[in-house]
Amino acid sequence: MKKQQGFTLIELMIVVAIIGILAAVALPAYQDYTVRAKVSEGMVMASSLKVGVTELFADSGVAGIARYATEISNDIDNVKTKLVGNVAIDGTTGAITLTMSGIPQLGTGKQDIVFVPQINGTAISDGNSTGTIQWLCNTTATTVEKQFLPANCRGS
Repeated sequence: MKKQQGFTLIELMIVVAIIGILAAVALPAYQDYTVRAKVSEGMVMASSLKVGVTELFADSGVAGIARYATEISNDIDNVKTKLVGNVAIDGTTGAITLTMSGIPQLGTGKQDIVFVPQINGTAISDGNSTGTIQWLCNTTATTVEKQFLPANCRGS
């Protein structure tokens, strides 16, 4: 009886086919993951901006938000990063808009993440200032596709 000294061509082709199938499944998932990681930079930046809006609203109401929005606008060159191309805060509603940049997978016109503050389900205002501020990011103003957003922004 002869000893087998290697793999047959069929065995090698089966292994290559299995690797090809695994790569075909894993590559798109990996690409989405890398885009989500880049988008998360905007989420981290938004967390500090949320603190600023919340504190100034608590101290001075909507007038405080307007001052903070002006401050951020005047210092925009020091605020934006390679992946966050623009930041805007609405001085009347406190809404924070981050425009992502340098991420071609997002596509044109699909780069905005908008965080809207609410108290008890309604917009914050000087007349609606009692309660806890909740930040919504899954509004229609957010144009980044849901698959690239963090889980807490993908809900309905």
